Amino acid sequence: MKMMSGKMLGMACLVALSATLAGCGDSGTTSPATTAPAAAENQTAKPADSGKPVTLRFSWWGSDVRHKATLAAIDAYTKLNPNVKIEGEYQGYDGYQQKIMTQIAGGSAPDIMQLDYPWLSDLAAQGDIFMDLSKESAIDLTQFPKKILDEYDSVNGKLVSLPMGTNGFGTMINKAFFDKNGLDTKTQWTWEKLIEEGEKLNQKSKNQFLFAIEPGTTTGGLGEFVLNEYLYSKNGTYWVSNDPAIKASKEDIAQGLTVMKKLFDSGAAQPLGDAALFSGKMEQNPKWVNAEMGMTLDWSSTVGKYKAAAGDGKFAVGMPIFAKDGKAQAVKTKPSMIVSVNKKSANAQEAVKFVNWLLNSKDASLILLDTRSVPTSESAKQALVEANKIDPDIAKMVDSALKNPASSPPTVQNNPEVADIIRDVCEKVVYGNLTPDKGAEQLMQRVQEKFKDIK
Repeated sequence: MKMMSGKMLGMACLVALSATLAGCGDSGTTSPATTAPAAAENQTAKPADSGKPVTLRFSWWGSDVRHKATLAAIDAYTKLNPNVKIEGEYQGYDGYQQKIMTQIAGGSAPDIMQLDYPWLSDLAAQGDIFMDLSKESAIDLTQFPKKILDEYDSVNGKLVSLPMGTNGFGTMINKAFFDKNGLDTKTQWTWEKLIEEGEKLNQKSKNQFLFAIEPGTTTGGLGEFVLNEYLYSKNGTYWVSNDPAIKASKEDIAQGLTVMKKLFDSGAAQPLGDAALFSGKMEQNPKWVNAEMGMTLDWSSTVGKYKAAAGDGKFAVGMPIFAKDGKAQAVKTKPSMIVSVNKKSANAQEAVKFVNWLLNSKDASLILLDTRSVPTSESAKQALVEANKIDPDIAKMVDSALKNPASSPPTVQNNPEVADIIRDVCEKVVYGNLTPDKGAEQLMQRVQEKFKDIK
């Protein structure tokens, strides 16, 4: 973790506008704006200056690109509000959730926290932690879709967060790998086709893999990106519900685990133990950097880091991977991340003012660009559209998701303890410690037992 007052500014970025995403186009996940827009250009976005010296702590995770952009935005805000000092606490994704949980439990949480929406139910169990932003007049809620606020940002009838960006799900493609192996980046992959083609490529060269995925976290990896995706695509419904209950049959789950095991046994996927070294940072995998890995699955907010690691002209995005002859080819979409204000903050009102400026103002949007994917705020998104600064690959992923969005997943699916069980069983099957049939049996038994604790 690093702490800075926000005096850094990022690099220049200007990318051609895409015609997709209801007018949203293309831009700069790869580099934040060089300077903050002059305050005079957006006087309406300037919060009222109370004059009282205030220090706020703002915590987030991300890549260096996101860090630089956020620090530049902080710097711009403090110039508009000289009485406010904002300390940035930032790091990579690994360990971030546990750090926040520990800080909240210990009463040392920051004033403003970037979070992931699946964490909210677990955090809510710790008590009344976050401000109800629906009651804060300083927040312009009209800029956000009510459906998103209701489904992803609310707990027990309270609006405890706001969406920072809109995420679309899909494949991150190493174009250099595809080109040298004669593959088309426009191919619509199924898991079965991936296994078949990946096995051929691996037989040609044992050093190359068409696909790679890590064991994962609550919101990614084997359980979320492979098993859950396969079952949703196959059946057109999620395999668990918020009752909570298991909806899929043992046979369906066993089939999904069979496909997962074949993915690794065939050589289509990089050995799981090797991929595990790059959890949350797959773009740093030497196989990706050296074009010996074809693709992975991730969210649109991560495009910048994969593109930068692949190199100029050596990156593309694609649709998610579906089940052969499945009932659904809908694409997942969600808030890229959310932001909440600590209810115990000594300067909660000032924190709310900053959050509104960060998410809704033109000034902030032209600094942050799409480092948290396409902004959810309509005013922020429109500012980037007008300035021609939305990355075409990010816009393409979000556009694909919005054209045919999957229904919002049951929150119980991403319960940390449930996710841990799913990941554990998936790993055991991949490593051969459980057969797919026994894995399905164990998964259902353990998840049903956990559901008793959740009810």
